[in-house]
Amino acid sequence: MLYVLLFIPLLPALYALRARETRWLAGSAAAGAVLSLGLSLLAQNQAAGPLRLDGVGLFYLLLTDLLFALVALYAGAYFQASQDREAWRFYAAGNLFLFAMHGAYLAHNLGLLWIFVEGSTLASALLVYHRGGARALEATWKYLMLGSVGIALGLIGVILVYALLGGATLDWQMARELVRAANPAQLKLAFAFLLVGFGTKVGLFPLQAWLPDAHSEAPSPASALLSGTLLNVAFYALLRYAALLGSAGLFGFAAGFLQSFGLASLLAAGLFLFAQKDYKRLLAYSSMEHMGLAIYALGLGIPWLAMLHTLFHSLAKTAAFLSAGNLLLAYQSKLIARVGAVYRAWPATAGLLVLSLLSLAGLPPFGLFYTEFQALFRSSPLAMGLYLLGLLGVFAGLLWPLSRMVFGEGPGMSLGGLPRIRALVVVPAALVGLALILGLFPPTGVVEHLAEVLSWKL
Repeated sequence: MLYVLLFIPLLPALYALRARETRWLAGSAAAGAVLSLGLSLLAQNQAAGPLRLDGVGLFYLLLTDLLFALVALYAGAYFQASQDREAWRFYAAGNLFLFAMHGAYLAHNLGLLWIFVEGSTLASALLVYHRGGARALEATWKYLMLGSVGIALGLIGVILVYALLGGATLDWQMARELVRAANPAQLKLAFAFLLVGFGTKVGLFPLQAWLPDAHSEAPSPASALLSGTLLNVAFYALLRYAALLGSAGLFGFAAGFLQSFGLASLLAAGLFLFAQKDYKRLLAYSSMEHMGLAIYALGLGIPWLAMLHTLFHSLAKTAAFLSAGNLLLAYQSKLIARVGAVYRAWPATAGLLVLSLLSLAGLPPFGLFYTEFQALFRSSPLAMGLYLLGLLGVFAGLLWPLSRMVFGEGPGMSLGGLPRIRALVVVPAALVGLALILGLFPPTGVVEHLAEVLSWKL
């Protein structure tokens, strides 16, 4: 069953190469993701060769399939409204991307995990270049170059780990046993390479240069996938390697780096947000902030809290990028200064944008408030001060553009030329609703249970 689960996304990808009807493309992609979601629940704890689906893999696989199905439905409406006749490119590349994500979460071999993470980079580059043109080419080139350099450093870390295990295995479970006899100094060096390598793909400061350009130039459904699912796969790899160091009794070393990178990303994001004139780049820097917060929570030695934070971020950020897609359809501009009075012209999108950005700002009753303050109260006094400073900076950086676009006066927009397609509002509304429900009733116990495979003695 695991191999079926791995290869399911390739069927809609092949279909997209032949079909041109956007409605059928959206339906087949969403159906494939929903089928994968159901099979994932049946395949938990199964093993087949180098593939195995444990609790952590199941958590991220379910999240990825859910978001992909919803984004696929939204994308059908988005490309129809924008009269984009090349929608098949999005669905072909998107399902290749989903295939790579499935492979990463099913791989129980650290080398195979690296291969699929690199595969997700290559497939998602096609999503960034969807529209073509000089700016898209520049963003795609920067993404590929920086992402490939980062993942190459990650490969060096994987090779070092393999050597430290005596060349015996890269199986995840066996590695956790063998790593206890590894040379501590060399294992620390390997983790440094792994953190910089996968941290580049996560978008940690100062390794995030590819992130705002890629998110800004990709079509809005692709931006939602990049931020809501792509960043998680590199974070998932770091979860595995942090647990590996924990098994070797070296998590204290890893924790210092993880907390430092996390706080630096939070503080830098707060500064970058103030300088943004493009609302899609604004959301990209918000992704840098939240992935930094997840890395910080991991550095505190609480993997379930880090996983929960990525769940809440993925839901809110996907809803925010889809709402931003509606703004782009209506205003034909990504500039904050050219968007205004959305509450009057398109109340539904205005409400969704407000709710998703308030969630990203960490306000109650959304789940990000819960995870941010769980991490805050477990921090040292110095880290707590920096943490609060970063949160205040991010809140202020998001508040002004939100109020400017939704309530400020702008050039106005006309929806008369846009098809009245319900999916443009229903899909982000479903995501905001789910984020609100999970914020009110955070699934802490479920995520703790799924994260048990990562546990180690601090």
